[in-house]
Amino acid sequence: MSHFLFLEKNEKEIIGFIQKLVQAPSQNGIDPEIKIAKLVVQKLIDFGLEPEFIGNQNRPSILCRIGAGKKSLLLDAPLDTVSAGDQNHWKCPPFSGKIINGKLYGRGSADCKAAIAIFSFVAAALKENLKGNLILTFDSNEQSGEFTGIKEILKVIQKPNAAMIGYSGTEEIAIGARGFLRLEIKTLGKPAHTGSRTGKGINAISKMNEIIRALESLRFEGKASKFFPFGAKITISEIEGGRAINLVPDECKIKIDIRTLPGQTKEEILNEIKDLIQDLKQKDKDLKAEVKPYQFEPAFLTPPKEEIVKIFYQNAQKILKRKIPLTAYGGSGIGNEVAQSNVPVIGGFGVDCDNIHAYDEYIVLNTILPVAKIYTQTIIDFFKI
Repeated sequence: MSHFLFLEKNEKEIIGFIQKLVQAPSQNGIDPEIKIAKLVVQKLIDFGLEPEFIGNQNRPSILCRIGAGKKSLLLDAPLDTVSAGDQNHWKCPPFSGKIINGKLYGRGSADCKAAIAIFSFVAAALKENLKGNLILTFDSNEQSGEFTGIKEILKVIQKPNAAMIGYSGTEEIAIGARGFLRLEIKTLGKPAHTGSRTGKGINAISKMNEIIRALESLRFEGKASKFFPFGAKITISEIEGGRAINLVPDECKIKIDIRTLPGQTKEEILNEIKDLIQDLKQKDKDLKAEVKPYQFEPAFLTPPKEEIVKIFYQNAQKILKRKIPLTAYGGSGIGNEVAQSNVPVIGGFGVDCDNIHAYDEYIVLNTILPVAKIYTQTIIDFFKI
């Protein structure tokens, strides 16, 4: 049986497996990944493969090696999803996997349970006489941005020659992504009774407002390019301050999400922010602030001339019979972590979908087979060269 014929004959089984995966909630910070991981491992065992759990017992990742040869290729999709939120806002229950008019609904259907199912069946189709070492992985704790699952996987495998990540969408092939720096800024004030006639105190929220206004006018030196026309971006995304309605707040905290471009470093961005705050302090002797970074992931861009990009690009256009642009994501993902080891990465390509991270997330079922065939042919061609 040819590889494509295997996929065609198992199309209903692939869809059914996606439904089972959607019906196994894996919301980051809510559901341990062990339930969905067991489902995937059992499916791989049923295919005659030899998967293993990696990392935390309740939040494991999965590693499965197929084939043998000098060249190796990493194929990965995350196990966890974001929260479904208020289920009353969903047209279909978020963990139903219900199919309506050729669309399969459910939290994680697009990000990334369709890819998990597709990659599992692609591995089954290729398990005999594979001319290379396919490293199939499904990582945990992706949605938090901590990427602990892929970090654990990378510690136990040899550096692959290339990697492909199963984020969704056939309209473009992502060969890069912005990075991120996340940090907390805290201002310190002086408490006082809000009704006091003599003690005014120092309002930490008001002092934070000075910093926020300055941050929103900040423009980082990173320059937009062909693959990153959208440039860098800073977002003040969380704020916390005050202890009582009748107390001048003596502490305020904000969390900031900064999306970075290739070449921008953690140190240079932090220095810009610290210099900005220092300038404010010189103008306001009562301003006291602390800056604490807690997450950083550098941006990446895989050169279009890399083998994996050229092969994938050709196969995608041949099978879908249309032009597909190479691009970079505005967000970040597993590709950012893998690329730090100088591994060429296809950062994202998968089934068509909509409402990722929103209510009524869904995938388009008639794009499953073309996507599976593109990955299958790319793996075969990559190991031929």
